Amino acid sequence: WLQKAPKIYGKVIQTISDHLPTICNYFISHSTSGTMEGINNKIKLIKRQGYGFTNFENFRLRLLSAFSSDSL
Repeated sequence: WLQKAPKIYGKVIQTISDHLPTICNYFISHSTSGTMEGINNKIKLIKRQGYGFTNFENFRLRLLSAFSSDSL
């Protein structure tokens, strides 16, 4: 259907074709990038909460405490 559908769904077909190996890999391994996206969002939140602080070491310690095994 990917070969017949470009007339109607041109851009969608191109996107699916570009990402087909990744889509197929999900069904093989059942893994997603959701965990990494969650970690990135948590880091961004901590950065926003600490806006204005100039000490990188405090930011580093805050990240280490947020991701310690006790807080997960």
